[in-house]
Amino acid sequence: MHHRRGTHGAHHPGGRRVAALTAALATALAAGALPPAARAAAPAPPAVERVSVAADGGQADAASDSATVSGDGHHVAFRSWATNLVPGARRGGPEVFLKDLRTGTVEQVNVATDGTPVEGQVFSFALSHDARHVAFASLVEDRGPDGSLPRSEIHVRDRVTGRTEPLLPPGTRPSGITDRPSISADGRHVAFSSTRDDLVPGDTNSWSDVFVHDRGTGVTRRVSVGDDGSQLTGFSTAPTLSADGGRVAFRTVAGPDAAPSTAFDAAHRGSRPSARQLYVHDLRTGRTVPGAPRGEGGSASVYGGAGLSRDGRHALYCTGTALVPEDTNDRSDAYATDLATGRVRRLSLAYDGAEADHVTLSEVHLSADARRAFFTSSASNLVPDDTNGHQDAFVRDLRTGDVRRLDVAPDGAQSDGPVGGTHVDTAGRTVAFGSDAGNLVPDDTNGVSDVFVHRLPPPRP
Repeated sequence: MHHRRGTHGAHHPGGRRVAALTAALATALAAGALPPAARAAAPAPPAVERVSVAADGGQADAASDSATVSGDGHHVAFRSWATNLVPGARRGGPEVFLKDLRTGTVEQVNVATDGTPVEGQVFSFALSHDARHVAFASLVEDRGPDGSLPRSEIHVRDRVTGRTEPLLPPGTRPSGITDRPSISADGRHVAFSSTRDDLVPGDTNSWSDVFVHDRGTGVTRRVSVGDDGSQLTGFSTAPTLSADGGRVAFRTVAGPDAAPSTAFDAAHRGSRPSARQLYVHDLRTGRTVPGAPRGEGGSASVYGGAGLSRDGRHALYCTGTALVPEDTNDRSDAYATDLATGRVRRLSLAYDGAEADHVTLSEVHLSADARRAFFTSSASNLVPDDTNGHQDAFVRDLRTGDVRRLDVAPDGAQSDGPVGGTHVDTAGRTVAFGSDAGNLVPDDTNGVSDVFVHRLPPPRP
């Protein structure tokens, strides 16, 4: 008599062994006791998610850029010219929008207490650690009433109370550019640059300076100064404030000990003076030190978005100056200076340790544990098979040397457009960036630059 295979095994001794093995396999799978190769792979989340979309997933009808991640990794803010991200968005922009990565909700944050948009186009903005506070700079007047230079102001919005307030009291002059806010984790301190000369006594250099305002006490301090408090002889800009508000990095035309230009600097010098010197001021000690120190003294010229790690320990920058002996590529590379030990380390190396074959001119970021470095680069040899000819976003594990490209499609395809810049949360797990690519997510058909986020797993032990 012939038995069907499906019923025979249930009564045969061998069938009982199979059943027992099947039960043991199910138990092992549930307990995670099997080696990785034997486990069923869980569905992976999308490698890249587009965040410059409306709450219902609708594409933006105009370009978006300037991605910024909150320290806790839960929110991404960005500028956009789109009019369909929230109801009532005005035309002309750009405006600042905030996306909650947990709920998908989108809100406009450059608004007054009554919810109406604050006057003027937004230049720059910053988020506190939990995105409760948003500081933003906007153009108030193209020209002053007397025909003087344009005027811009910084406002701080508290998303919990709904209040939006000017950061500073009105000036004594009708014009002045106040912009580039950087806010502490708790939202109390705001660093910024300003051409106003009435914020502190003795401001007579007639240049833009960098300041830090304490919203708790109302005190404003100028930090683009020498160790002795003397003002600098050139303009200063682009501050980055540490999370605790104790240190601020800034760029200046001529610091107290600027070094001579290199051949790379001469080749990349523009027709107008640029703030190429990076300094870090400690508000507790009053000391100002070079952020990109040269071995023979002075500060190297920096390029891109030079700044500071969130804990204030590392100055982060790109420079064409060879600050380590093995830097021989005659390219601008990403570097970090440990302000506690003085160690200078090059970050933009390939997966095999080779030097980058093209320039890295971008903002540089570190995770809180200083394990991961993030930057954008035009180099084609940082990862294998990089043939798209575009600037890409990368993360490098500083312990293992592994390098990963972040702007890739779900199927692993290279992006078909360049990345504009990156921003990273404190843990180094959530990376936001702007890109012109149209193939990073399905159904990207709006034909404009968008803002994306890439979520990373924890680094391997």
